[in-house]
Amino acid sequence: MTLLKVSNLRVEFGGIIALSDLSFTVDEGQICSLIGPNGAGKTTLFNCISRLYEVNSGSIDFDGTALLAQPAHRVAALGITRTFQNLALFPALTVLENVMLGAHSKHEREHARRIQAYEVLERMGLGDLASHHATGLAYGTLKRIEIARAIASHPRMLMLDEPAAGLTHSEVDELAKLIVDLRDEMKMAVLLVEHHMQIVMSISEKIVVLDFGSKIAEGTALEIRNNPRVIEAYLGDPTPLAAP
Repeated sequence: MTLLKVSNLRVEFGGIIALSDLSFTVDEGQICSLIGPNGAGKTTLFNCISRLYEVNSGSIDFDGTALLAQPAHRVAALGITRTFQNLALFPALTVLENVMLGAHSKHEREHARRIQAYEVLERMGLGDLASHHATGLAYGTLKRIEIARAIASHPRMLMLDEPAAGLTHSEVDELAKLIVDLRDEMKMAVLLVEHHMQIVMSISEKIVVLDFGSKIAEGTALEIRNNPRVIEAYLGDPTPLAAP
């Protein structure tokens, strides 16, 4: 069943076309990846879904609700959460307090938010850091804390913006498993923007490829890996991307 539907989306910034006639869907429980060169419009789309950017034309529907008619503060309440390319944690707050912010849309009472946040930290293997301030920690740990905050409200769709950036090879492998496990446990869809092709090809059930704001391909990992237009625009030699 379709959860997210993007239809004929167009976004311009001062005459520069960031997204052009973009259409695709994400099903409930599906892991869908957006790939493409820098400047292709991937984060712009995230910001449109989050209601941080206005669009020139088109529509975005989430489970039948017209997102573009909603204010930004309603997006999380509808069941959509996200992470950012750059870490957006609050260093003056503890790890627990940072994650509690993510539970705000689900629980009004602080006690309930605290319990929810601690349960999420325990699930992520971060319970021992609950009282630690969100600073001076390893970069990979900070990335996991940001994901913990994003899932604290038990979203229906989690948007991850380059979560593998800056991680070691072993951390990338752990991240891939974590994304799939969280999807399975929480029954949520995942919309992933990522340049690390190994993680994209290994966990995605659908891949949408953008180039200069336009969709140039959509399909399974195998279809995208062998698509001549995608290879020319983004992937290059497909040999290193062969399935493991």
